[in-house]
Amino acid sequence: MESVYPGVFRLQSSFGSNTYAVRAGMSTAVIDPGMALNAGRIIEELRAAGLLASVTHILVTHHDFDHVGAAPRLQDETGAVVRIGAADAEVLAGRRSPGTWPRRLMARVPAPRLRGVVEGIVGTEEVFPGVRSVPTPGHTDGHMAFLAGEVLFAGDAIRATSARSSGGEEGVQFRLFPRALTNDRMAALRSAEILRGLAARWLCPGHGHVREMAT
Repeated sequence: MESVYPGVFRLQSSFGSNTYAVRAGMSTAVIDPGMALNAGRIIEELRAAGLLASVTHILVTHHDFDHVGAAPRLQDETGAVVRIGAADAEVLAGRRSPGTWPRRLMARVPAPRLRGVVEGIVGTEEVFPGVRSVPTPGHTDGHMAFLAGEVLFAGDAIRATSARSSGGEEGVQFRLFPRALTNDRMAALRSAEILRGLAARWLCPGHGHVREMAT
């Protein structure tokens, strides 16, 4: 388990999406537990780090199976509450279309069935002590980013690449995912601007490396 920031960790066994853990007092939130086939490894890594028994929340940025697939087994193991954007919770429950044609094709495979408590997120709220939701629709209708102090968990709202300004300063450039994986491109562009305006120092994306955005 890699320490990203005080109380924030990136799991080394994550597969599909990046998986993070946030510690607050005696409780732990897991963000995007990843694919179902990797649930056992995530659980064992949390157990080895002494965090499994303290997991009370599973925060999911969006409904894609590479982010939420392991949530049911982790929920069974810990009894944690799952928090996910309300629109994406409806997709998992089969009450809403997943959006783009690749997602509709993937929906032929049954969505993960969350068997415990699932609480939809509608707007900005504290979803775990010290962590607030940031609505970032576009990639999916109910996509949520999460902000914990200086750390931004962006999910798939953006892809991040290194960039250098004309003055030679290093920074981070935001890009969107391909159109086939973006339900609403205009909404996604607006969400990227929202994330840029948060001025977080550390970016923890759904895929790729953790990056320092400002010094």
